[in-house]
Amino acid sequence: MKTLIRTAVTATALATVATACASAPEVAPPGRTSLGAVRLVAYSGCDDLLAGLREKAVQNVGPYGFGNVMPMTARAEAKADTAGAPEHSTTNVHEAGVDEPDLVKTDGDRVVTVTDGTLRIIDAATRKVTESLDLTDGDEPGVPSDLLISGDRALVMLRGGGATYRSFGPPRDTRYVLVDLAGEPRVLSTIEPQGTYVDARMVGSTVRLVTRSQPDITFPQVRSVIPDAERVKRNQEVVRKAPAEAWLPQVKITDASGSVGKSSVACDRVSHPADYTGTSMLTVHTIDLAQGVTAAGTDPIALAADGDIVYGTGGSLYVASNPRWWGMPFRPLPDAPTTRPGTPTG
Repeated sequence: MKTLIRTAVTATALATVATACASAPEVAPPGRTSLGAVRLVAYSGCDDLLAGLREKAVQNVGPYGFGNVMPMTARAEAKADTAGAPEHSTTNVHEAGVDEPDLVKTDGDRVVTVTDGTLRIIDAATRKVTESLDLTDGDEPGVPSDLLISGDRALVMLRGGGATYRSFGPPRDTRYVLVDLAGEPRVLSTIEPQGTYVDARMVGSTVRLVTRSQPDITFPQVRSVIPDAERVKRNQEVVRKAPAEAWLPQVKITDASGSVGKSSVACDRVSHPADYTGTSMLTVHTIDLAQGVTAAGTDPIALAADGDIVYGTGGSLYVASNPRWWGMPFRPLPDAPTTRPGTPTG
């Protein structure tokens, strides 16, 4: 693959790094440790992928499945660059030329916003809303959203629910909606990836979106009281029988005519670090807003790792995770007590 995927260690955390193109080893900033060009390994095929993921997942499955608590996306502090500022203000970004998603974007003539799943276009001169487009059919009030624009195209990232902590209410599906802003706004395509939206970066008109997913494995629901060790043993047996498709992230794309296409990440497009859990997968989807979603779809690549922080430069995309979240298993609420009120329980 052309994509280079590496791992790096800083003074405080292990970071999983996925770069969008091959690059020379970078010099570490003061206070951090550089490992040089430490590259991840691509699976040789589906058999190799399945064997590796099963082995790692068996070691990390808990009594209640893959219930790791995952933090919500943390964004790097943005710093404004006032050198060569345009006539209109833009969203603050950390890296020049690398646009970051936000709730409001402008090209100087119009202001584009997205709130509660509704995209609105505001005329910058009159400050009046000229167009609006409901992207949720009115059935998802309060859905968190992000926005990127390039020319007359906007990409709206509707966040799904999932296993992120601080997530309340019913789970939602993650969706990336490409909108034509010329004239009356209309949806050009909707991308529904498997997993939850982490973050995105845009260079030029090309957007790379990061999603995170867990294996699609159904574990036995044991209603009787049994030791956790027995639960783990049963779950391990289920993992050992799971097919490769349980790990390979899928994506569904619906075009403007309503035609639907489905695909999954190919085995030879998945890489892994030296150490990983087999319980999480990161997928990077690529969309050129100038061209829209072509026959190639979103050209996804995947990494058998976890991540919740995204950082981008002109030539690389970095996805980092904090290992302190890896060992925090989810436990269901205990069953209601069977003793009568006031009965001693010992």
